[in-house]
Amino acid sequence: MSRYVLLLLLFGFDNALAKNYTEPKGETAGLRIVMTNPEAYSVHIAEYDPAVCKKTADVGWLSGGRKTDTVRIGMPGSEAPREGLLERRIPVNRRFAFGAGFIMPKQSIARSLMGAVNPSGASANALAEAHSAFCEAPVFTPLVGQFYELYLHPQPQRCETSLFQLETLPDGSLKRTPVATEHIRFPTAPGKPVCADSGHE
Repeated sequence: MSRYVLLLLLFGFDNALAKNYTEPKGETAGLRIVMTNPEAYSVHIAEYDPAVCKKTADVGWLSGGRKTDTVRIGMPGSEAPREGLLERRIPVNRRFAFGAGFIMPKQSIARSLMGAVNPSGASANALAEAHSAFCEAPVFTPLVGQFYELYLHPQPQRCETSLFQLETLPDGSLKRTPVATEHIRFPTAPGKPVCADSGHE
């Protein structure tokens, strides 16, 4: 069985067990996730609890999936729905993390099937070489009423993430201030985070 098919099966099983993310009530912060290359990868976002180093909920498709995410929460600089953008209200005053629960290179169904049928063929090799590493999820403590922006840039064999706090300046422009964070790291199996600071796996 190819790694591509195995990942799809694991993702489907993991999603069947996970609950859907519910936005908190009362005091909240806002988070926008921006993917720099949505044409290249399918990415599904999940919530993780850094305290126990476990996936706690499925958030939605950032890129790929059956439809584009349309949730908007009134964040500054918000754009119309398109692939590669996702906004959610998030809890405040506790450590929190959104990260990639699933990531896979986009390619034609025919090529994917060819790779699954012939794991040693050119299609399977090309798919394996295009695989991104799982994007590390920044762990931070959101503040009441603040807005944050998380950038994901998956690439072959690696993935870059950057977290910023947003501020609207008097002239209406946006100021992005980098936020120093810890990270939850991901090995190859979906839903199996590694929290370096806690020792959980």
